[in-house]
Amino acid sequence: MNILYEIYEKILKEKGLSSYQVSKATGISQQTLSYWKSGRSVPKTDKLKKIAEFLGVSLEYLTTGYDDSEINSFDLRFHSVEDAVKFILEQPMVAQFGGYDLDKMTDEEIIEFANDVAGMIELLGKKYKK
Repeated sequence: MNILYEIYEKILKEKGLSSYQVSKATGISQQTLSYWKSGRSVPKTDKLKKIAEFLGVSLEYLTTGYDDSEINSFDLRFHSVEDAVKFILEQPMVAQFGGYDLDKMTDEEIIEFANDVAGMIELLGKKYKK
């Protein structure tokens, strides 16, 4: 099971809800949720937003397990497009999973993307720091 699904199940347990209820309320099929759980697919942002809205949590909390105030406490790491692109291209996991096209992104989107990736790395570091 992947970390996103673990966070999702934790929220369900806290709220006393089932995946079936989420499926009915959001229109996201049980099969899609099952594929997500098994790692056969990765949830798309629009579906994550629907789930977060139904559960009454932020998208950031649903995807990271941290609330918005913790996410927003990070300073921007990149201010130039050149530095942001360099950082993105140096991350092998980001390059491998793809799903983005730097040629179609605005400068602001590239900088935001690089900062989001850096923020996720920082959050995971805090989670597993001993």
